[in-house]
Amino acid sequence: MQRLLIVITLLVGFFSVSVLAVDKPEPGQMLAKLTKELNLTLEQQTETEAVMGLFHDEMELLRDSDESRREKGKKMRSAAETRDNKMRQILDEPQFEQYQAMVAEMREQMKQRRKQN
Repeated sequence: MQRLLIVITLLVGFFSVSVLAVDKPEPGQMLAKLTKELNLTLEQQTETEAVMGLFHDEMELLRDSDESRREKGKKMRSAAETRDNKMRQILDEPQFEQYQAMVAEMREQMKQRRKQN
């Protein structure tokens, strides 16, 4: 019985780590998806890469900080708003509308993942 509990615990832990690793997109993955979905020009790709890299770094710092959950949330929303304002300057109107739809879809997926955990 004790062995069974240990095996189950190890499997659950392994599955949790696997899910967390998959759920966290890297800036390069995001750039590739945006390039494909939005048909970004080379100039737009370069500018988008810089914006996404800064956003990713800022999110990492916030996740690792000792601030309260509420403060982290406020700063994350502010960083996302800044990112979106910069993206509005890079993209044309149809691209930006599609970008907003993609962001909304990703937020919804995150909510669903949180409900499952």
